Amino acid sequence: MNEFTRKTSMIRSLVPIAIGAMVVGAVILLVAVVNDAEGLAGGAVIGAAIGLLVVGAYFWGYANGLRRPEPRGQWLPSEDERR
Repeated sequence: MNEFTRKTSMIRSLVPIAIGAMVVGAVILLVAVVNDAEGLAGGAVIGAAIGLLVVGAYFWGYANGLRRPEPRGQWLPSEDERR
C-alpha cells in the first residue's frame, strides 16, 4: 500500500466518523435540552454534546481540505506583469 492509497483511505474513513460524531452530539444535545438538564451533570452533558458537534465539524472540514490536491487560487499579481 503506497502513501497516496493510505492517505485517501484515511480521508474516506474520517468523514463518516466526523458526521457520526456530529449526529451523536446533536442527539445528545436535543435530549438534554428537552429533558431540561440542570446542575453540574446537565451542564457537563450539554458541554460534551457541543464539543462533539465542534470536533465533528472540524474534522469534516479538515477531511474536505485534504481532498483538494492543490489550492484553488492560481492567480498571482506578479504573473500579470510578465504577460
